Amino acid sequence: MHKNPSEFPEKPLDLFSEYRRRHIDRRSFLDVARRFAITGLAPAAVSEMMRPNYGWSQTGKEEHPASAAFLHQLRTRFTFQISVDVPTLQQGLGVATAALKGGVNIVEMGTPLLKNEGVSNVVPAFRKQFPKAILLADMKTMDGGASEARFVYSGGGNIIDFLALAGVDTAKAVCGVRDEFRRKDSELPRLVFSDIMVPHQGPAAHAAETAVRMLEAGVDAVGVHLQSDARHADPKLIESDYLSTMASAIFERVGKTAPVQVVGGLNAAQAKRLARRGLRAFVISGNLGQPDSVTRYNLPPAQIERLVAGFIAEVSSA
Repeated sequence: MHKNPSEFPEKPLDLFSEYRRRHIDRRSFLDVARRFAITGLAPAAVSEMMRPNYGWSQTGKEEHPASAAFLHQLRTRFTFQISVDVPTLQQGLGVATAALKGGVNIVEMGTPLLKNEGVSNVVPAFRKQFPKAILLADMKTMDGGASEARFVYSGGGNIIDFLALAGVDTAKAVCGVRDEFRRKDSELPRLVFSDIMVPHQGPAAHAAETAVRMLEAGVDAVGVHLQSDARHADPKLIESDYLSTMASAIFERVGKTAPVQVVGGLNAAQAKRLARRGLRAFVISGNLGQPDSVTRYNLPPAQIERLVAGFIAEVSSA
């Protein structure tokens, strides 16, 4: 069982602070922790007591209340994100407007939109159009995380989503910029999500370990993302229970302390099964929750709103 930081002896607490602030890596942290046996604590006990508890950083109001509040919502209540994967800003704003009317909690400025129209154009435009919405930029960052995070937050974005494939150094760089913007503004939530791409980052045990590493590096939530190219190359991936199996394994490992989001062409029935297993954060892709891989962003706004609302109602009834 984890102890509160206030219960630690003075020296281990100093060490813990260095680790939590990412001034030392995990290996150095554990090596030094073993030396505290002189305090009367067995080395194993010291290591266990000081093992990262993701909940501290995500619920501690003293760190950033606005971010902590939204993280609590992500972990305990149903949240729905619309993936705005369209080529133009005009279409993207239209899809987002319809989806918000349908009840989504997060608007994702999709990678195709950000790359085609530009981050410095898209993010401020979405913030201007939707001043109170939670905006996520799906950057699919593999390197240069700090600069990309700064672009997103400077434009008014709340969340940057990068690839877990980028590794711990990129995770720490992105989180460092997040913390910088949290200090500047106490009102606007600033979060970091990391997408675990499956099947590339499978099997389930490996994906779960990746989730642990990302959370230890400081990210706020992990996404389980069934790759678009993979599911188009092999339709059986989306037709099977593969994504559910991977998401459930990751949720079992880290879901008690961090939000686990699921994305990748989910239909309402699949999402509902995951909801019954305890997951609460879902992304609505271009199929708008229908049991096929047909992209429906070109539908009239009223139909997009209806399909989004239907997905949310069905999953929320689980």
